[in-house]
Amino acid sequence: MKKNYLVFVPVLAALVIGCSSGPTVTDTPAGVPDWFFNPPMQEDVIFGAGSAKMSDLNMSMTMAESRARQSIAFTLNANVQAMITDYTRNAGNTESQSNLSFAETVGRQLTSAKLTGATVYKRGQGSDGTVFVLVALKKADAAKSAAGIIETEAARYAEFKAMDALKMMDAQLEKTDIKPEPVTQ
Repeated sequence: MKKNYLVFVPVLAALVIGCSSGPTVTDTPAGVPDWFFNPPMQEDVIFGAGSAKMSDLNMSMTMAESRARQSIAFTLNANVQAMITDYTRNAGNTESQSNLSFAETVGRQLTSAKLTGATVYKRGQGSDGTVFVLVALKKADAAKSAAGIIETEAARYAEFKAMDALKMMDAQLEKTDIKPEPVTQ
């Protein structure tokens, strides 16, 4: 249960500190809305952009919205796991050497966030049929959602600790000779 506190502390920190913008793209490709690479900056709103090009327009819109929401979720909270393997081997003597080098990198990012109040802010369609969506989430809505989850998790943790304490007390009572006597009237 305590792990969930660690998940939401970064969420609240991101909301308090604000979200930094990425690098600005100056040459937007043809058919791509400028806001896709350069979302608006508002102090009280987090934006996420997504795009999709599917065989069906409705599916394109659904996928683009989903990807925009995912972008916001990664802004709020991302659990990043990474591994790098770097191997070099030299063999031989100073006159005849053989060198073998190997490098590998693996990464994975996971997120889970409840985006209550996230709404479509802008939509656009490129000349090739790609749908672009910009989703907005007010930081106040994200903070309320995170606070509600933290309160729920705190209540669950308190209940868990109470049950744990009762089990410990029962175990101690079984070890002793003291048995509660029935009350007679």
